[in-house]
Amino acid sequence: MKNIKKLIFIGSFIILQFACTKDSIDLAPQDAISSDVVFTDPAFAEAYLNRVYGSIPHGFARGWYMLDAASDDGENSYTWPASNTLFNQANITSNNSPFNGLWGNAYFQIRRLNNFIQSYDQLEGTDEVNNRLKGEAHFLRGFWYSLLLQTFGEVPVITVAQELDDDLLVSRDSKENVLNFITSELDTAAGFFVNAEEATSTRGSWDAAMALKGRVLLYQNKFSESAIASKQVLDNTSRTLDADYQSVFLEDGASEVIFDTQFSDPDKGHWGNLFNTPKASAAVSGWGGTGPTQNLIDQYEMQSTGLLPSEAGSGYDASNPYTGRDPRFEASILYDGSVWKGQTWEFRPGGNAGIQTSGDWTKTGYGMKKMIQEDRNHGDSGTQHWIHMRLAEVYLNYAEALIEAGTDLGLAVDAINVVRDRANMPFISVGSQSELRTKVRHERRIELAFEEHRFWDIRRWGIAGDPEVLTIYRVDMDANGDLIDDGKEIWETRTWDDANYLFPIPQGEIDKNPNLLPNNSGY
Repeated sequence: MKNIKKLIFIGSFIILQFACTKDSIDLAPQDAISSDVVFTDPAFAEAYLNRVYGSIPHGFARGWYMLDAASDDGENSYTWPASNTLFNQANITSNNSPFNGLWGNAYFQIRRLNNFIQSYDQLEGTDEVNNRLKGEAHFLRGFWYSLLLQTFGEVPVITVAQELDDDLLVSRDSKENVLNFITSELDTAAGFFVNAEEATSTRGSWDAAMALKGRVLLYQNKFSESAIASKQVLDNTSRTLDADYQSVFLEDGASEVIFDTQFSDPDKGHWGNLFNTPKASAAVSGWGGTGPTQNLIDQYEMQSTGLLPSEAGSGYDASNPYTGRDPRFEASILYDGSVWKGQTWEFRPGGNAGIQTSGDWTKTGYGMKKMIQEDRNHGDSGTQHWIHMRLAEVYLNYAEALIEAGTDLGLAVDAINVVRDRANMPFISVGSQSELRTKVRHERRIELAFEEHRFWDIRRWGIAGDPEVLTIYRVDMDANGDLIDDGKEIWETRTWDDANYLFPIPQGEIDKNPNLLPNNSGY
């Protein structure tokens, strides 16, 4: 009888998991099933945490844009999404910020996690299962707070399950306190994971906790501490860089993926393919979406020399501008003459996907190939995963942390060269701190293109308002597909406001809780 009841409970909870809305799920496990069951039975506890995992934001779920279209690496072909109207024109306010939804979502998930952490000592599974679930809860709480920290800076740190009769008007904590809490959570998670059963990359792990710790510390300019955390991952992980760069983003199960969100038919998918397949008059035509800029194209080095096309002796041939580039170029960019999805793409003026200034056609003369499924009809929902963390980023985080700390520059070069070696690119050599800073920033831009790192990198480096970042170039090509002069022309000059290094606390939250004031500077 006990087993039958358990099966009924599990079946009911699975139904609730897929049928309940975001707002109702918090009540369902505790009212419809009882918190005694949720926080004692590992199957229910895992399903409870699944709701937190499923709410993590990713680049395929921002609606009509990706964050790279709000950086100098991309331009959205649609004129009206937030990338073009708010980010790129510095029109962000506390009422319209695209990140306003993150605040409410994050604290909703943190409340769930606080409830779980408060009760998880009641779990009746094996030690290995219980430790995994406990580690995941602390990892997730650290993950959500890391999103809040990088977006808003000072935020309230809430660690207890609040009740209606509690004082809910919590004040913001200093960035230092928030950072310390995040690193403490990730250390706690890592401690649990040491003696836990293994799980897939869609769940927290020791690698994920320590990799995130290295990233968060790097973003907050704690360079020596960041290097230590990233080095721990590199020294202890069983993961390796996959030989095929392009497949990493298209197929689940890549060795280097540390933490991702996966999708499957027919229940769970996304529209990343449809939104980002270029518009064309040919048989295959998507909705346009993210178009790589000429700014980014110019950063792909020549494979034979490791030099930029603009550098003397690089081997660049303007009559064949896309030949002989870094192999990651071919894996990431659709250009005039690309053969993809069974057709040749003509981005030249008048071509079947020709550059235009209106409609949903490419505005830059390029399309995004990286992460877009070639073997799946773009009109069907996508099933490729979104990668939150992977090993190549850890190598680059480690290298950057060492360079900024001014220590062990040789080890930083070695880490960069591991990433370049996978791409079959010439190794770089040890140079000055300034030279290596340029090198590692370049490598991040190429290796992590369209993974929504550039948006945050230009902010934490303080270069988001620089003229070369704000001046967006597109290809300058004639109807025969030949470059005109240097092959680029200005498409737009964007606007910048230093206030946008951080984003405003949502006005609705301030109206409810005046203790959140003052808002971030400039809002």
